[in-house]
Amino acid sequence: MLEALWNCDEATAQAIHGAMPDAGISLSTVQTTLERLHRKRLVSRSRQGRAYRYRAVMDRAELIGGLLGNIAQQLAAGELAPMISGFLNYVGTQAPELGDELSRSLRGERHRGAGDGEGDDD
Repeated sequence: MLEALWNCDEATAQAIHGAMPDAGISLSTVQTTLERLHRKRLVSRSRQGRAYRYRAVMDRAELIGGLLGNIAQQLAAGELAPMISGFLNYVGTQAPELGDELSRSLRGERHRGAGDGEGDDD
């Protein structure tokens, strides 16, 4: 449902339900879930007639950052090094080129592609 809100900025439960035709859920399930997201302060709402219009409170990156912070607290006593190491291992198995690029970035190295002018002695 957050995905639907991120895609349209603001919507009613009916509009969100309509945006998720393949989800196989009822409108009442959408309404209940939106109410829970509102109580958790992940969405805000404003009344429009007899319905509410919902808006995501944070974007995807903010949500992921918060979730990663929670995971770091729960699994690594708040330490980031094991989180980053585990993430790099995961990315390295799923997308090796990206894993290499992220590792270089963390070491402070820049990717030097052909024709980018870096490393030239001219």
